[in-house]
Amino acid sequence: MTDRVRCHTPVVTIPGLREWVSLAVPRTGRTVRLTPESRALPSETADAVVLDRVLPLVERPEELFDEVRRILRPAGSLVVVVPSPGRSPAELRDGVRRRDLLAGWPCRTAVEHPAWLLAAADFALLGDTRAVFRVPDPDPADLVAVAAWPTTGIRPRRSARPLPVGFRRLVARR
Repeated sequence: MTDRVRCHTPVVTIPGLREWVSLAVPRTGRTVRLTPESRALPSETADAVVLDRVLPLVERPEELFDEVRRILRPAGSLVVVVPSPGRSPAELRDGVRRRDLLAGWPCRTAVEHPAWLLAAADFALLGDTRAVFRVPDPDPADLVAVAAWPTTGIRPRRSARPLPVGFRRLVARR
């Protein structure tokens, strides 16, 4: 964690994703969105922490979870959003294999087994929801930039049809 706390600013908009994430965030108390560049905050200052597409990008998630546990108040909420590559029609059409999509993340376990990571980090899982969002005419580089697609050589084809991109939202408590 370095100097600042800031929200992830998308280059491409994934219609509906922001609203879907916000549905899981408590309406009261202080919410903090952590990124890999976030600086240290005072201990027990947040009622909720949001890790929106951050977990698969960090090579050592245990350090990130240490920081989350430190700044989260007792019984605070943690909302984690990770890509959920599946067998979408676009992937099937392009001949993309799930294992190839998983290989492009620094923390592959965060994409394959995020609930296990939360449990191993001593968080109690309260909810696990999946959803597919349709991104109209995405530039593959933009999808990588917003952590919606892995950094592999596999790129979704540009098409006139919207690209289905899956996500998983996990809610946990300290």
